[in-house]
Amino acid sequence: MSVIEGSSSGVRQANARDCVLALRAAAGPLSVAELAARTALSRPTVDSVLQDLTTSGTTILAATNVARAGQPGRPARRFALDPSARSIAGVDLGERSVTCVVTDATGAEIARATVPMEGGEPVQAIEHALRETGAAPAAIGVAVPGIVGADGRVARSLALPGLVGRDLTHELENLLEADVVVENDIKLAALAERHLGPPAESIAYVQIGHRISVALIVGGTILQGSHRLAGELGSQRGMRWTSTSRRGRLTWSTGDTARPLLERAAAGDSAAQQEIAAFCEEIAPRIATVLLTVDPELVVVGGGLSREGETLLGPLRRSLHRLLMTPERPEVVAARLTTDGSLTGALGRAFEHGSARIAGVPGVPAPWSAFLSASASPGVELSGPAPSAADLSVADESPSNESPGEESVATSS
Repeated sequence: MSVIEGSSSGVRQANARDCVLALRAAAGPLSVAELAARTALSRPTVDSVLQDLTTSGTTILAATNVARAGQPGRPARRFALDPSARSIAGVDLGERSVTCVVTDATGAEIARATVPMEGGEPVQAIEHALRETGAAPAAIGVAVPGIVGADGRVARSLALPGLVGRDLTHELENLLEADVVVENDIKLAALAERHLGPPAESIAYVQIGHRISVALIVGGTILQGSHRLAGELGSQRGMRWTSTSRRGRLTWSTGDTARPLLERAAAGDSAAQQEIAAFCEEIAPRIATVLLTVDPELVVVGGGLSREGETLLGPLRRSLHRLLMTPERPEVVAARLTTDGSLTGALGRAFEHGSARIAGVPGVPAPWSAFLSASASPGVELSGPAPSAADLSVADESPSNESPGEESVATSS
């Protein structure tokens, strides 16, 4: 527990959060006077907060400037966040592998590892991945391919049925001695897009890869619902996104992979373009129902097929807008994070959940913008201009955490 969390009022905590955010945004150490100017707090208030943060031993590193010749008085004390004081981890738990990214207290990536799932035992695989990074994180966010119930236990997971009924938060906290938060992978990908994509307080996130999944952001936060089932369209009996899908997995004239089809469509093949248009026409009615229920500002399309840009987004946008009989129609855009959305969302949730331990005060927002540089590392893709046909060699590959749902199940559960 932080000193500020355990002994201070809400106002004092708010003051401390302001100081932490100002220090995190600064290019270098700040004096008490500089920090007071940036936070609009009084110098005595800032001085008191800095004493608390330094005492907490979490992220404050104190330094003293050498007095300049001819200047009277004591040299100014300067303060900065200590990036090495804590490490934070995001974990993406997939059907066949586990990926872990670790950052310092400012959000700068310091390690990354991917390990195979060991005998289907996720906790061991997570521990292995963290061991490979060499870090002992203070807080860990875990993205799981399943529904996380209100009691914190995994209620359903077709990708990893061994997770069902388990309280991963409790297990991992006991094993790793860290603050742990567990959430559905698609919801975390949506959360990452809310913070790193186009500005929007409400988003319908549609992941399209080998399967289709939906998550919703309302008021800037994940929409969970009374039973944490919001967006879990695959929990409806008999649910099928397309007439040709098998056990929730999309199929095409080219087989299980859409890559050859999308290559031909991007090159101008009319038959391929017609098949993609027919696919969009088939999935649009269910998405449109969600849009009219939640009324989001944006539809963000993630997953492997989102990399195709307007080859997919154009027909989907037209199909959706044709169904909506209102002048207000949400824009349809590609996800900014095409491969690391769940992992980035898990990292952000770890920062939020473990704020008291990381920053010395609860409620400090995650440094989302810092994650973009981590996401720009080799092997991780950010969406950009629509790719050419030559760029489509990995078109239909989706993150390994997509679920192998039943015919009636299309979401990540």
